[in-house]
Amino acid sequence: MNKKHLFLVLSDKGGTGKSLFTRGLADYIIRNNQHKNTLFVDGDGEVGQLLQSYREYGVISAQIIDQEQRDQFINILESDKKLVIVDLPAASISHLTQLEQEMGFFNLIEQYDYKLTLCTVLSPFKASIRSVKAAIEFAQNKASYVIVKNRFFGSDDDFHLYESGQGQKLLKSHKGLEIQLPAISTGVLAELDVHNLAFLKAIDNAKLKLAYRCRINTWQHALDTELTKLNLFKKELP
Repeated sequence: MNKKHLFLVLSDKGGTGKSLFTRGLADYIIRNNQHKNTLFVDGDGEVGQLLQSYREYGVISAQIIDQEQRDQFINILESDKKLVIVDLPAASISHLTQLEQEMGFFNLIEQYDYKLTLCTVLSPFKASIRSVKAAIEFAQNKASYVIVKNRFFGSDDDFHLYESGQGQKLLKSHKGLEIQLPAISTGVLAELDVHNLAFLKAIDNAKLKLAYRCRINTWQHALDTELTKLNLFKKELP
């Protein structure tokens, strides 16, 4: 059994809610007092939302797009943390492919004793849906897979291209997991961005309207129910 877990949140299409999901995931880990065993990595650099909102919890920046700086991403594998969460930028699958060609990414994962999970945050649009197939074809049996349906974009009926396509079939064949990202209003998110607030800090922050704080609390609980399915804190057997 692997001693460490590398959890990559990705999509080859921007605007799917990837960074929102990663912030919610970081928040869940922190509130469960597991952040001391976790390294949070923002692949969008200094402008990344994860870094902006959760900097005090040790979030670091590690580029992957810039060829001259992508060594930063590989260097995180030497972390002594049991869980490494990375919010990767759009088009990250192609950059991971380049890292495999340049440095033997999968061999490094094995060498440093990581379990690898590729987590794709999904919108109903075909460019996003193609990311599911691309991620699985990239890693095959070298990774576990999670699909996150962003409910901001609607119900299962709105995800009919995914439901009827190769992506979901591949996910099932690799025994992947589907979870939901509950919808949250853009007004709430805009207010959080103004103050660079983590969700856990927003609940009791008087700068936010009571209605916003209540909506965040409800959303947090709904997301927690989904994130529990990931079993991120599952203890290894002796």
